[in-house]
Formats: sequence, C-alpha cells, structure tokens
Amino acid sequence: MSTTISAEEFTNYTSRQKELNFERSKKEFKIDQEVLRAMPDGTRVESVEASGASAWVHSNLRLHPYPLGWGEYTSEPGMWFYLCDYHDLVDELPEIDSFVSIVAKVHRESMGQEDQYGFDVPTHLANIPNDNSWQSSWETFFANLMVRMFQVEEKAHDRDEELEELKESMLSKVIPRLLRPLETDGRSIKPCLIHSDLLPGNCMPDANTEKTIIFDSCAYWGHNESDLGSWRAPRYRLGKPYLKEYQRVMGISEPRRDWDDRNALYAV
Repeated sequence: MSTTISAEEFTNYTSRQKELNFERSKKEFKIDQEVLRAMPDGTRVESVEASGASAWVHSNLRLHPYPLGWGEYTSEPGMWFYLCDYHDLVDELPEIDSFVSIVAKVHRESMGQEDQYGFDVPTHLANIPNDNSWQSSWETFFANLMVRMFQVEEKAHDRDEELEELKESMLSKVIPRLLRPLETDGRSIKPCLIHSDLLPGNCMPDANTEKTIIFDSCAYWGHNESDLGSWRAPRYRLGKPYLKEYQRVMGISEPRRDWDDRNALYAV
C-alpha cells in the first residue's frame, strides 16, 4: 500500500529535514450512498489526503476535485478505488488565458519549495508508477522516468531491438544534450510542482461555475516546462496558442534556443 500524507503535511515539510509519522486520517466525510451501493459488497472506504492530488488541491485554490477517500475492494484484493468531489464538466477546451494562468500560478508559487526532483511516494500516470526517487539533477530524474516507461513497454510487448537502439540514443545522447545545459555553465532551474498529465480530458470547465477544473494529476517536483509536453500533440488541440501564452507569462528557460527541442522531448 502506498504511503499517504495530507496536503498540509506535504506543503510544510522537507523529507530531508525532519521525520513524519504517516497515518491515515480518521476524519469523517460524506459519500453518496448510490456510490457505495455500486461498489462490491463489503467494500471499506477510508478517508484520505491523497499525496499527488492533495498537492494540487492545496496549490490551485480548489480548482482540483477535493480527494475524499480510497480503499481496497474486500471482494477483489489488490483492486483499489479513489473517490473525490463530483463536478459536472463540459467537454471543451479550457479558455487559454485562465487555464495557462492556473498552471503558471502553481508552477511559480511552488518553485523552489523543494531543492530536489522527485516525490515522496510513487505517483501513477494511468496505471504506470513513476520512478519518483529524489534526485539532485533534473537530467537524472527525467532519465529515470524514461527508463521506467521503457521497462513497462518491454514487459507489455517483449524486447524489441529497434526500440532498444532508440532507448540507448535517448538516454546517452538526447537527454544529456537537451537537459544538461539547463544546469551547467552557470545556468540553473528550480523544481516546481508538476501535474504531468495536462491533457484536455483532465482540464475542463465546470458546467456550473465555468471555472477550469484540473484533475487526475501524477504529481512530482520537476522542471516547469516538462508540464507542457502534452500540449504539443495535435490530437490534444492545445498547441502553439497555449504554449506561446505560457512563454509570455513564465518566460523560457535558458538556453532559449533549445526550447522547441526540449518540448519535443517532454512530449515523448
């Protein structure tokens, strides 16, 4: 079982500075009985301050559904569920200015709160657990993320020699060429809170408030520009207008000439 911590605990400690006792919250909360009836008999629901989600809840002024509970199906050991506030969402692209301002606000206000890259627990991109082990180098942390992705691919589809060649080139050439300059020759970046899955399907307007709701985060502390990789894919319909607005608000990491290539790497 993954360790969980509250949003308040998350924002008020550094794991390298002091010890924390990790305990499940006993706080009571209300869950619609229709939701409970839809679950297998004997399901136990426990209150939660889910680590990655709570980090974003705390950072973006309740524009992330509030985490309520999680637990394991007693009838299906190893099968888990997660519950959060319900929002009636509109399936359309978020408005550029408001969406980018939310993302930029989280990046800007969290930047430098951690001095390493990673997260205290494994967070998941869909069903893939990130390698969130803390690293002092962004290049090393991102390389570890990619290694995990290649491992998952090989497990699912067996070893492929062409993919192995691509993996070696990415790890030995592409990542060092594009990420090492961010932290060498007098340049530096600061870790900030990353959502890591900012697809249109995870960022929608609320039907009642019209505010953009951002959810389904796979949080870690990383380079702010890495959150923009998914915006590059044509199928997500975000693209240059959103990227240009983010650049206008947040600027571009040095070396600026590598921006587009870095974005392509983050889009992998």
